[in-house]
Amino acid sequence: MNELFPDGLRWIDAPSGESVPALDSYVAGCVTTYLSGQGRLDSRRRQILNDCAAELAAVLPLVPESAAPYVARLIQIAELAIDQT
Repeated sequence: MNELFPDGLRWIDAPSGESVPALDSYVAGCVTTYLSGQGRLDSRRRQILNDCAAELAAVLPLVPESAAPYVARLIQIAELAIDQT
């Protein structure tokens, strides 16, 4: 949550047309809900995380090498929250 968003991701869109910054925001919102709900997520937020992880995985080969670890961690965070609920 405290990590800076890489500038190289600002203008990249996922196959759905969503921007990577938007996907990042959706994941952050769902993870915040997960953490404040003591590890619980409703089915809608689980689906959002699942969709975001898939979109981010599809865009991963297109991101600058310097930003790839950020996107990979974002995918991992989304998957962990899904798996824990």
